[in-house]
Amino acid sequence: MIYRGACHCGAVSAEYETDAPVRLRQDGCGFCRARGVKSASDPAGRLRIGSARALIRYRFGHRTTDYLICPACGAYVATMMDGPNGPVGVVNVVGLDMPDLRDAPATLASLEGETPAERIARRLSRWTPMTLTEPGAQT
Repeated sequence: MIYRGACHCGAVSAEYETDAPVRLRQDGCGFCRARGVKSASDPAGRLRIGSARALIRYRFGHRTTDYLICPACGAYVATMMDGPNGPVGVVNVVGLDMPDLRDAPATLASLEGETPAERIARRLSRWTPMTLTEPGAQT
């Protein structure tokens, strides 16, 4: 199934493709909690994000991933990192207002206590292969 959405102003759009049942997660960190984030990923799926303008990238914590933010409306839309086979990421179904997913229940996930190496390994095993199209993008 393909889920489509866009940020509040429409400058960033996304397609999340998966054949697996979607299980949404909520991270308990302050950044995600403050934004009501619900994220989805599928290592066998595909995520395509396009933006008319270069996205803002924000890093915190272990500084191993880029949190992608619309430069026009400020919506947090996805998180991505480089993997050995290309970029992988998770999609924020709330920030991208994906109607079929945004109101579905999510499971709270605690990631406290993970080392940077453990966190990267988990992400590489669970996150979705992705492409990002934006002015100046290399992926």
